[in-house]
Amino acid sequence: MFIAKDFSRFQNLFVSQLKNMLSDNELGAFILVLANSQQDAFLKNALQDELENTFTALKNRFSTGKLQAPQDDIDVFKQLLDIELENVGLWKYRAAGDWEVACNSMRRLRPARASSQQFSSIQQPYDETRFHFNKPFLKPEILWEEHYRGIKLRVLFNKFPFSDYHLLIVVSPEQNSSQLLTGDAHRYVFSLVAETACVLPGFGVGFNSLAAGASVNHLHFQGFVRQQYFSIEKDHWSHNGGKLEYPLEVKCFADTGSSWAYLEQLTAQDIAFNCLYRGGCCYVIPRKYQGSVELPDWLTGAGWIDVAGAITVSDEETFHAIDHQSVIDALVLLSENNS
Repeated sequence: MFIAKDFSRFQNLFVSQLKNMLSDNELGAFILVLANSQQDAFLKNALQDELENTFTALKNRFSTGKLQAPQDDIDVFKQLLDIELENVGLWKYRAAGDWEVACNSMRRLRPARASSQQFSSIQQPYDETRFHFNKPFLKPEILWEEHYRGIKLRVLFNKFPFSDYHLLIVVSPEQNSSQLLTGDAHRYVFSLVAETACVLPGFGVGFNSLAAGASVNHLHFQGFVRQQYFSIEKDHWSHNGGKLEYPLEVKCFADTGSSWAYLEQLTAQDIAFNCLYRGGCCYVIPRKYQGSVELPDWLTGAGWIDVAGAITVSDEETFHAIDHQSVIDALVLLSENNS
């Protein structure tokens, strides 16, 4: 069993683990729980009382100089002091033609990591001295950790989530592998998604190569539970048998053999790519390296969810301003075919 036997048990585990993280001297955990609580009304209602009590305790410690935390977390907390919890709204969504736009105010507080860096190759050696998922301080952020189908999996919460029930799935964390997709990992995740979607409807997985939005160079995937289709899954696109051309090149595969042959080719050519594993398919999107083209501010650090047609912004003005054509124009800039 991967995580839970059904969605109800999954939700209960998700909430209970978030509650267990809260403490009056763990600022990073508070930020993580707050960010996750804003996904929907169910999570907000389940976590609101504990969050408010913890926020009060943290403010008291902060005012007396007793709150010790990394500077990134202190910077986030100072911004939260200015806006107060009741002004951190639930995620909002709107359609912009074929595309989905979400407003998630917590995302603007997220410190930049490797997703803002420029790369010369998608193959970089694993670096023990940099951030990775074996850091001891991440232990409280683990939702679930077990061997499944002969492979050790570590599933963590995303500190600044941008998809429904957003998970970080680290495959064989003890092997200290870099963020370079292998055939074994690809085949394993392809099967994992197909099996898990039967008990957690809407379960899927995204993958960012380095130079394509990956912010940690330690082999991991991003899980989610979302029943609504992404734009990239719609029937009218040519990669799904329709007549319309997607703004980016997309290959849709229903088997691991042909999909890995293509992914192996991209890797050999050092082409950055994103993947979406969903509904028995793997969508592969080759794209330009992050930082190699000038993108709108709202698409900086674009990863798998952006190229799948779901754009996340952090302010109301941008949320309402983005339209169908502006998404097309921005995604075209990332296309390998756009010179």
